[in-house]
Amino acid sequence: MAGTAEDLTAEGGRLPRFLIAHAAAGFALALGVVAALFAGDVSGLRGLVTEVRGGVLAGVVFTLLMGQTLAVVQIAFALWLLARAPGDGGGGSRSRIGAPQGLRPSGILTPATAGP
Repeated sequence: MAGTAEDLTAEGGRLPRFLIAHAAAGFALALGVVAALFAGDVSGLRGLVTEVRGGVLAGVVFTLLMGQTLAVVQIAFALWLLARAPGDGGGGSRSRIGAPQGLRPSGILTPATAGP
């Protein structure tokens, strides 16, 4: 949706739209997953929801919790990819750092000697 984090924090409320759009995409994905689970009757889930008293409520709760979970995962994934957007100059320099100077071993990891 947007290229960089600076684009999202600009005026116009683009950050809330960004988050809501990705939450909706995650929830839609969850609806598809739940529909596939019910259609395939995975572990007898469809029979459990349709035949047991209170099963419809359990199915609704399952759907809402699956939707919440995948919506949050989608938001996190979108933000993670946003932080790694190409051309943002992040990541620091790629130069090698030499060994620190002036450090000596502490002696903690030296083998013990047997003796009196």
